[in-house]
Amino acid sequence: MISFQPIKIKEIGEVITGRTPKTDAQDNYGDDYMFIGPTDLHDCFKIDKSEKMISAQGLKSIKSSTIDGISICVGCIGWDMGNVGLVMEKCATNQQINSITNIQENSYNPFYIYYWLKGKKQFLFDQANVTRTPILNKTDFSNIEINLPEKPYQDKVVHFLKLLDDKIIINNKINNTLE
Repeated sequence: MISFQPIKIKEIGEVITGRTPKTDAQDNYGDDYMFIGPTDLHDCFKIDKSEKMISAQGLKSIKSSTIDGISICVGCIGWDMGNVGLVMEKCATNQQINSITNIQENSYNPFYIYYWLKGKKQFLFDQANVTRTPILNKTDFSNIEINLPEKPYQDKVVHFLKLLDDKIIINNKINNTLE
């Protein structure tokens, strides 16, 4: 029998809300690091390029809001809320994105968390404070509970789902080449 435990997102890893480097400082922008915005979360599984890029100086200027290693990025403002992507490298996001980084991989499979969140767009929207623009702030996002099975079961589920996503990526590359 598989048992599921309710775990708050903040117990899975560190939750980081993105920040934008000062736009009036031209040296903050370049092509050193991805700067992920909500539109970068639209069609992806793994994000390996972003619409905007920042320089090493730009990354340093928002150091406390950067992510590194396997991280899950979740759109948390407006109608992009609930869009999810995975990042595998050091980068930054804008303030419309909450990311789960430094995931405790001995207990949680980051891909499982990604797949769980990927199917919960409406659930996340329902958690938001809705005024005129729906917002899921860092505190509320961090306190969302996810029912998770034990790690070996997470790994089995991820194995099959990841095979499908990898195949989709290959098929998309083939389609782009044929076009």
